[in-house]
Amino acid sequence: MKTIFGTLINCAMFVPALHAQVIDNTDWKAFLSRHDLVWKQLPTRFEDAAYTGNGKLGAMVFTADNGQALRWQMGRTDVHFQAMRIPIGDLLLKPRGKILSGTMRLDLWNAEVRGKITTNKGAIEFRTFTHTDQMVNVFETIATGDEKVSWSFAPGLAVNPRKIHRKEPIEVADRNEPPVATTEGDIFISFQPLKPAGGHATAWKIVDSGDGKTTVYASVGFADNDRAAKAEAVAAVAGPSVSEESHRRWWHNFWPEGFVSIPDTRLESFYYIQMYKMASATRPGRPALDLMGPWFRGTPWPKIWWNLNIQLSYWPQLTGNRLALGESLCELIDGGAEALAKNAGKFQADSAAIGRSSGYDCVRPVGAEICNLPWALHNYWLQYRYTMDEAKLRRLFPLLKRSINYYLHHLAEGTDGKLHLTQGYSPEYSNQPTPNPDCNIDLALLRWGCETLLATADKLKVDDPLIPRWKDTLARLTPYPQDENGLRISASVPFAESHRHYSHLLMIYPLYIMTPEQPENRALVIKSLKHWMGMPARLAGYSYTGAASISAMLGEGDEAARYLNKLLDTKILPNTLYVESGPCIETPLSAAASLNDMLLSSWGDRIRVFPGVPAAWKDIAFHNLRAQGAFLVSAARKNGKTQWVRVKSLAGEPCRIRPGLNGDVKATIPLKVVEPGVFDLRLAKGEEAFLYSGDALPVMTVAPVAADPARCNYYGLQK
Repeated sequence: MKTIFGTLINCAMFVPALHAQVIDNTDWKAFLSRHDLVWKQLPTRFEDAAYTGNGKLGAMVFTADNGQALRWQMGRTDVHFQAMRIPIGDLLLKPRGKILSGTMRLDLWNAEVRGKITTNKGAIEFRTFTHTDQMVNVFETIATGDEKVSWSFAPGLAVNPRKIHRKEPIEVADRNEPPVATTEGDIFISFQPLKPAGGHATAWKIVDSGDGKTTVYASVGFADNDRAAKAEAVAAVAGPSVSEESHRRWWHNFWPEGFVSIPDTRLESFYYIQMYKMASATRPGRPALDLMGPWFRGTPWPKIWWNLNIQLSYWPQLTGNRLALGESLCELIDGGAEALAKNAGKFQADSAAIGRSSGYDCVRPVGAEICNLPWALHNYWLQYRYTMDEAKLRRLFPLLKRSINYYLHHLAEGTDGKLHLTQGYSPEYSNQPTPNPDCNIDLALLRWGCETLLATADKLKVDDPLIPRWKDTLARLTPYPQDENGLRISASVPFAESHRHYSHLLMIYPLYIMTPEQPENRALVIKSLKHWMGMPARLAGYSYTGAASISAMLGEGDEAARYLNKLLDTKILPNTLYVESGPCIETPLSAAASLNDMLLSSWGDRIRVFPGVPAAWKDIAFHNLRAQGAFLVSAARKNGKTQWVRVKSLAGEPCRIRPGLNGDVKATIPLKVVEPGVFDLRLAKGEEAFLYSGDALPVMTVAPVAADPARCNYYGLQK
């Protein structure tokens, strides 16, 4: 937080408390059980399947063969051909009898799927999980009655998925040799060659324990030579025994990192499923999130998309206090630094950029759309702001400098004496020129970038020669184009038709450099939001999440909740996945971030507690959500009133807070009143403070609020 502490004057009540603490009464196993996905009939497709993963390897469970087999679809995020994701294949469980019915449950607490198939010959109980550390998918079955399980493998089609989606001819260069089936001892292998060399290998081992019980261990190897790909997969299934205990231990440690409970049980369930999904889809040291995670469905989006998708995917872990899940994006950018420089073409000596989409090599020369890398670096900046890890900031600084340099190369002084961008493009808005000068998204990112570079140079004590240029750019950059309807797409293009992206509003959200707390901008923010949402024809799922977060910023909690429920009512699939022609994982993940924004925000110079909650949410509790400046925040609300707030500093940064308490605010350390309802706290690293109103420090307990039984276990498939 950018605050300066002076002499403590206008102090609120200071009441020392020697043993104040938050009592966490959450029984996580029981609490999460009300959010498990439950299937009262077997799923038939990706859109309602169960899924498991460990940030690289994954699997989906749904039926095949017209409902007469169970498909265990193998997935691995980094398996690609021509820099595009491709399907790997399915292990198929075929019972002896005819399947009559089935049920399943995704147990969030243990990160495993359990189910039962009933046939005319008996029954098959099954359990599956993707081990958190070992690159192994595990599938256990117990057959009873006259049932018996048989297994087979159906390879995926190793061709460009965009061409399949568009029904384009598959040329010879786009084809690969057919897969080759072999065995090594008791291990089955299916190897798919990929041009120009190497391929992916699926290996599986079936262990028959007698009494109808079998266990299948499966893994996927991928390398630029066939021997290495096979060896990787075989080693995973033939290696040390798979530890269920270590798998569960990781997840049992993961869940309590951050706690949220609200009266809307469906939205609460949705939130925790997104945390499960993100932790299943990415981890430190594993691939960054593309649009699918470690799962696959036919798609026109088989790469990383840099003009919104990857950015939105990496928001829920921030306030949600699961920051490790954001590290893979920083690692991708760090590892791709050389490619990002080359993407800048003739400016590569001092600049960096990336086009609309790329593979994991980050190779995509920049075109008209020049906003992509600066926006991704805003995510990198947020990872720093929520940790205050100076080493991360030092890695970011040269990358951000290069990214903003690309903008600076395209600045020119106009006849008005202002600096104007001569290049640019607003993502996916139709009927705009190419290039499109002075796009609002580019002006916003350039402003944010220059401000952040100056703040970073000051923080790191760097006397950079470009400091005068950054200051001059901020002083003379042309204002954001606007008209009677609010913010425009660009100087020459009004916002005149429905558009799913909020690219023209980026300075409002997520950059927060134009906010309703700036009196001169509040009316413009409101007008621009209403104009955008007032043309709904082409709105997409993430349109509603963006509108929800902007509404929360405005303090319009009812509107924020309405937008999120509109998303859940109309766009979200039974398993909480989301599809726009192909899977788009960012939309449901960004909805979880919007809920965080309603409960706790920390943009600008202050923390805000319950900034955008609806009036109907009388009781709310959260524990160890995280704010910028590396603060952990807990709070409880009862009967529509905030009862107490606890703030713990992890980095010793200055802390300014709007706790949302009524009446005279007291605290366990001295408070400085900054303005009505806003206070400064002096917190050393590791120190915490408790804020409350009333005569005595309340008992500070966090526990789940009462659930609506009709909304428990909402997701999955009901009959």
